[in-house]
Amino acid sequence: MNCAHTRRDFLTQTGRTAFGAGLMMAARNVMGANEKVILGVIGCGGQGTADMNEFARFDHVEIAAVCDVDSDHLQNAQKECERRDRLRPKDFKDFRKLLEMREIDAVLIGAPDHWHAIPFIHACEAGKDIFCEKPLAQNFLETKAMLAAARKYKPVVQINTWQRSLPHFQEAIRFAGSGAMGKIVIARGWFNCPADGWLKPIGNQQPQNPPESLDWDFWLGPAPKVPYQSNRCHFNWRWFYDYGGCLMTDWGVHVLDIALLGMNDMAPREVHGVSGKLFMTDDRETADTQQCLYKFKDWFMYWETRLSNGRGLDGGIDHGAEFIGSRSTLIVDRKDIKFFPETAGVEKPKKMQGKSSMYPHVENFLDCVKSRKNTNSDVESMGLVTMICQLGNMASMTGKTILWDAEKQDIINKKDVEDCIAYWRPYREPWELPNHG
Repeated sequence: MNCAHTRRDFLTQTGRTAFGAGLMMAARNVMGANEKVILGVIGCGGQGTADMNEFARFDHVEIAAVCDVDSDHLQNAQKECERRDRLRPKDFKDFRKLLEMREIDAVLIGAPDHWHAIPFIHACEAGKDIFCEKPLAQNFLETKAMLAAARKYKPVVQINTWQRSLPHFQEAIRFAGSGAMGKIVIARGWFNCPADGWLKPIGNQQPQNPPESLDWDFWLGPAPKVPYQSNRCHFNWRWFYDYGGCLMTDWGVHVLDIALLGMNDMAPREVHGVSGKLFMTDDRETADTQQCLYKFKDWFMYWETRLSNGRGLDGGIDHGAEFIGSRSTLIVDRKDIKFFPETAGVEKPKKMQGKSSMYPHVENFLDCVKSRKNTNSDVESMGLVTMICQLGNMASMTGKTILWDAEKQDIINKKDVEDCIAYWRPYREPWELPNHG
């Protein structure tokens, strides 16, 4: 398998570091067990503040500063800290000022996808450890640049694919690779939502003036200059390719990650895809329906998303990963493991019930900041998972079969995708993507 983080490595690492168990202290650059971790937060919208609140549950974490281009977000984040009997953190609009604070040990990047790469790379340069929201980046070349910076500066990095830190997902990964299911030739991942579900239409709007609290130009950053619309900003940024990769990179990095780890294989050879805006009639640019097929050496991986119907594949709930073997079928989601034997008497997974919680993932990161060990969602493996999801978007958006060189971790037929926004897009001045690789 051509991946720096194999299933064996992952299961060994989670068994050693998850939930703070049995950490071996490295000989160099190790914090004492009682030392505080001083945290800065970059991006204090809904997800960033929710992540910050998870860190605030740990007594040895001090939240020293928060940063956002929306002053309302900043005030809310400060109030959240005070509500938890924490000191009021410093506030910044410009993340570069936060990174100048020498006392900060680690940063949480909770900004939209198009604002992951630049703060991440500058945090590497500033010597900070990093807890970053998934996916790694908005496009493929940003992902490459972030990996290059992490390899050069070697921070401790945790990507927030927190399913990796939950015991029942770990058991699903272990069981899929144990041989008990027989030969697995198909794995599937999906995220679906009913038409009246929580991912509702965003409506149709005309350009308007941004609220006084928001620096719209800074929010756009390296993305193209466009007039402000409220249905383009904050949570709804994920429906525009300038800022994100829709549900493929929003949820695919969660569920396809589990499929890839369970199969112990992150080396697709071909990627095919179709997508379209087939149901929604609002302002969004991204697809509301997508299907992708990944061809590996001796198995296939399938991805589906739709916003018109919430039923999961094979009777599952609205999201999940599924392994289909010759002896049994396994579906895992954030609720539990569902197991379907082909015949009586086959081995079953040891743990079936799940509990949805980010706490173990944050704890794993904090433990690794002290020990300098690899995290459960390390940057190398999650960079590769992010790129694999971006390949699906490239195939869907261009209509081309994407050919992958697993050894070089690069696209063979680049000419077919070099104009695709999931591969690359020019930066708007004065922003530049730092190059360390």
